Amino acid sequence: MRVTYGNLKGGVGKSTSSVYTALGLASAGGRVLLVDADATNRTCLKWSSLAEDWPASVTVVSWEVPDLARRIQAVTADYDHVVVDTGPQRPAILRQALMVTDDLVITVAPSPVELEQLPDTFALAAEVDAISPTFAQVLFVKVRRGTRSSVEARSYLIDRELPVMAAEIHLLESYPLAYGTVPADLAEYEAVVKELAAASEAA
Repeated sequence: MRVTYGNLKGGVGKSTSSVYTALGLASAGGRVLLVDADATNRTCLKWSSLAEDWPASVTVVSWEVPDLARRIQAVTADYDHVVVDTGPQRPAILRQALMVTDDLVITVAPSPVELEQLPDTFALAAEVDAISPTFAQVLFVKVRRGTRSSVEARSYLIDRELPVMAAEIHLLESYPLAYGTVPADLAEYEAVVKELAAASEAA
């Protein structure tokens, strides 16, 4: 599997999702390359450095570089899976990542202000798709339990024929508190990994 987590807007759970996905793929027995392509925050790199029991099967590199696609392509044969975490407001980096991955997961909170900014990211994915096949879909994160926000947001996207994952991530303390550790439980990200894997096998 080769997947990029991206959204031209920041603060939408891309890094957390990237780490959980990489760890989930590794737990199934694969070798994973986790690319931290966000030089501003370097969340994935810092997370892995702090975790004493970080698995050897997950290699983390910090590459927010103009030749990102070339660097990834040069080493993909050594890994079963590639997960790329991209930063906000970096269209050139996101475009490079999409050239060498098959899927774009756009993490977004189910609020009107967040949804209004999705078209820019989908437009960039469409540009790349014309050159290198890329499937873009939304993953709802920071979903508040007991509210209609995700139901209404999901309906909003479906009405506009924008793909959205069945899995969703709720606003739970356990996710930010997992920073710097290897969580024993993937929690809702287990469903995310399974859905991505099923789509990858079907492709």
